[in-house]
Amino acid sequence: MENDNLPAVSSEAGRRMAESGVARAREAYERYAEAGEQALNAFETSMAQSFEGWRQVMGSTREAAVQLADSNVAGARKAREQWEGAAAKLYNACEDNAGLMLAAMREIAHRVLVASDTNVRASLDFAERLAQARDPKEAMALQASFLQEQSRRLTDQMVDLHRTTTRLAREAAAHAEAP
Repeated sequence: MENDNLPAVSSEAGRRMAESGVARAREAYERYAEAGEQALNAFETSMAQSFEGWRQVMGSTREAAVQLADSNVAGARKAREQWEGAAAKLYNACEDNAGLMLAAMREIAHRVLVASDTNVRASLDFAERLAQARDPKEAMALQASFLQEQSRRLTDQMVDLHRTTTRLAREAAAHAEAP
């Protein structure tokens, strides 16, 4: 079937047109390939520069990390040494003050025991007198007298314990502040 609407072209002219089109396509392709190669070279150069930049950054970061780690290690070492020094001072202070603390505890305990003994003896004496009371009026008078004496005695004992503990605390503080 022939198409009558197409212009008549000689086979020679058709071949030249085809060869010309192929040549133009080849040239376009060569320009495209050359542009692609330039783009690829530019990309590789850019990537090489980027990698070199990253290497420098990572190298400096690695060095900075090493320096930071060294700094942290040194800081941790210094903190540990300070902690050990403080712990040694605390231990030595406790050891040095152990005798002082024991003496203070002994004095307080002695004063508490003396006060307790005094209170027990006073209560026994009161019970003995109460048992000898002749009437309820005398028993009430003995009770009132005992409560007054006991109240005064307990107040005196508390004041004595307060003064003693305050004095011992001041002595301990003075000893702790001494070089």
